[in-house]
Amino acid sequence: MAEDKKYSEIHKDIDEFLVLADGQIFKGAYLDNLFGYKTREAKRYRWQILGRMVGKGELEAKGPDKFRRPNTEFEEIDVMGAIAGTQLRVSWPMSLEKYLKVYPKSIIVIAAAPGKGKTAFLHNFGLHNRNNKLGVVMFSNDMTDIEIKERWENTGLVLTEKPFPIYEVYNNFGDAIREKKSQDMINIIDYLDLNSDVYKIGDEIEDIYRAIDGGMALIAIQKKPHQDIGIGGIYSWKRSKIYLSLDTTEDDGRLINTLKIVKARGRVDKKINPEGMEIKYHLIDGIKFVVKEIC
Repeated sequence: MAEDKKYSEIHKDIDEFLVLADGQIFKGAYLDNLFGYKTREAKRYRWQILGRMVGKGELEAKGPDKFRRPNTEFEEIDVMGAIAGTQLRVSWPMSLEKYLKVYPKSIIVIAAAPGKGKTAFLHNFGLHNRNNKLGVVMFSNDMTDIEIKERWENTGLVLTEKPFPIYEVYNNFGDAIREKKSQDMINIIDYLDLNSDVYKIGDEIEDIYRAIDGGMALIAIQKKPHQDIGIGGIYSWKRSKIYLSLDTTEDDGRLINTLKIVKARGRVDKKINPEGMEIKYHLIDGIKFVVKEIC
């Protein structure tokens, strides 16, 4: 039984666990539950092993009964092997490709209040790139099959076959990307919903970033009206290379949809900085974007 394990066996359990810990903070008591350490002796062994690992520098003490294994393996960036000008050729709603350069392994965030068009934007983007050589995959928790089909039909496109696969995923999107082996593809996530745990959004985006390789991830998140940055604040911002914000504004006494380029690490034209650019547009049939004005 687990509670009868010897010191060496418990050490082996912990060693195997730490291989998978990947720099994450964990509690010593978590190991008791994970491996079934119930006796006082088993828990004492666990405490001794973790304490000795801290003394050797193999673990960091991060608080009472909290530990972290430092990352010790780092892959060197092959700067000299990089090909200048390399970018992902993607097509955007409202022809944003005129302004935005997308690099491989890019995180792109689009923030919008509920009902402001983020799902329409994502599906429009997916359909724009349905024939892209990278391939498109969407992970969604926001729409049913009937809703999706109706949106697609509203584009006026004649779709004789499925333009891209959509999988129902609610969290751990990095795992979904790994499972579907889409790390070199155009990954669309509709949307990142952490309920009350919005402070974890940075961890979720970081895991998505680690999962992608030569491809990209376009991630939708919620935001409050008339704010540029979505839930999670700076934690939703820091890993993104492009950050877009959807909202509405008053135009000639009427509300009109707007897209703001909040952050843009890559510029198509070095003379034009797209950061801060706003596009006023009409959203038709929940899927079609018609530009009215670029500010």
